[in-house]
Amino acid sequence: MNEHHEKPKNFENKDAMPTLEVVPHNILVEKVGRLFEKPNMAIGILLAGDRMSCCDEGVIMQEGKNLIGIATIAPKGEEMSGQPTIVALYVAPEYRSKGYGNQILQKAIERCLERGFEKIRMDVMSSNATKIIKQMPKEIQEKLDVHDLGNLMDNF
Repeated sequence: MNEHHEKPKNFENKDAMPTLEVVPHNILVEKVGRLFEKPNMAIGILLAGDRMSCCDEGVIMQEGKNLIGIATIAPKGEEMSGQPTIVALYVAPEYRSKGYGNQILQKAIERCLERGFEKIRMDVMSSNATKIIKQMPKEIQEKLDVHDLGNLMDNF
């Protein structure tokens, strides 16, 4: 049986080492825009509309030009709640189960702590995100204000 597997549109050299970096809002918007080239429901829920406007920076992981995943940071929270928030954590389906989500989230938490945020809100909508958080050291978990919103994103 000959199965044809299409490479993502933004596919580049698979041997490139992933890079992880904190980026300002304008770069974040540009990178998220690339995700919308290959839209799915998860991207629409996590990264559309006002969920981006409240973020001033984020963490991205790339492999060459391929966007692996992203975490967004809202220093004043969603809807200006006043509580610093990691608004979204997203890893492209072809890169899941490789530990990238853990690395992206840890970097986002580290960045929030560098900025002086004592408690960081995170609304969790997937069993994978819950698993990542539970595997983190207790001292990191204690910095998070986790709100479990169910496993809605497990379907995407």
